[in-house]
Amino acid sequence: MRSVPFALAASFFTAGFLALAPIAAAEETRSFDLPEFDRIDVSAGVVLVADIGAQQSVIVKTNKGDYSDFAIEVRNGELNISREWNPLSWHNSKSDYEVIVSVPTLAALDASSGSRAKVFNIDAARFVIDLSSGAHALLEGKCENCLLDLSSGADLEAKGLECDNADIDVSSGGHGVISVLSTVKGGASSGGHVAVYGNPSQVKVSKSSGGRIKIIASAQATRD
Repeated sequence: MRSVPFALAASFFTAGFLALAPIAAAEETRSFDLPEFDRIDVSAGVVLVADIGAQQSVIVKTNKGDYSDFAIEVRNGELNISREWNPLSWHNSKSDYEVIVSVPTLAALDASSGSRAKVFNIDAARFVIDLSSGAHALLEGKCENCLLDLSSGADLEAKGLECDNADIDVSSGGHGVISVLSTVKGGASSGGHVAVYGNPSQVKVSKSSGGRIKIIASAQATRD
């Protein structure tokens, strides 16, 4: 096997390093100055991290420095976050987006199309959760009344969200966990499943086609 001269090997290494350098440098963060909002709609695989109770700010990070397919705007008090679908670039590697939000209050979260959301310090009289199409959300905080709609393989982890009352609609393989203290009502169908912690005193639920809303007793909750 022929040896490679040190100078030539060094030049190969340098060339490789220079080729990789732009990739690392391509990450970019932008801040968006937007009108006030108290609801969020996130879709198209975008990652959302939201903290409730602080002054409003919206920061977006991308791994490639290319915001050409990113869309963000406020419409009627709702922050809409998405990305445009371009059929001509389906084969290209797309940018990943993470949106970091601070907002004084939040009343609703709508997540769909494989998006992922983490929302902390929720404190609302009424909080609406709508997850669909493989979206995933982790929620923590408290609310008096919760309206929950889970469908199409969406997943909710909200054991850390304590609600006094909840109205639950789960279907089409949706799955969730939530804590409810007083009243639970709603329905489950088509393989949808929600586990309810908190020992609610009033439960009125229906089920069909393999759906289920399961109340977890405190003794069971301790073991989980």
